[in-house]
Amino acid sequence: MLNKTIVQSDQDYQTLINLIQRIWPEVFEPIIGAAQVNYMLAHYQSLEVITKEIQAGAVYLILEEEGRSVGYTAYEETDAQLYLSKLYLDHTTRGKGYASAVFDWYETLAAGKTLHLNVNKDNQQAIAVYEHRGFVKVGERVADIGAGFVMDDYIFEKRC
Repeated sequence: MLNKTIVQSDQDYQTLINLIQRIWPEVFEPIIGAAQVNYMLAHYQSLEVITKEIQAGAVYLILEEEGRSVGYTAYEETDAQLYLSKLYLDHTTRGKGYASAVFDWYETLAAGKTLHLNVNKDNQQAIAVYEHRGFVKVGERVADIGAGFVMDDYIFEKRC
């Protein structure tokens, strides 16, 4: 069973940073390379940036399996949509139905709204999951993030 803990305490923040440092290289180095992963970790997934996001209304949750932290997710909500900004699970959890459980939870949370997310165009595994869950590609986005790096994403949505 997968449990969710809202990131609030100093210990939660440290657990979150440890998860990010462990999971991001595994997921993204094959797609965007180590240099861009390191840049994004420093500029987009640092303790300082995450703290500001939470203060601005983002919700970060640690995903736990039998008391062990195995992933994290984050979202932002408006009246019309729920933006699923992050969903990352440790490779040891694959095949256990945890991603489906998190999507079921998000779809319930987003009832009556549009569930919205961005995904790297080369992240074929994630794209397959989103399409399987009924998300539809509605656009593309290329964003210059500095130091010669870009985020080249598809935009997916699902009406819940």
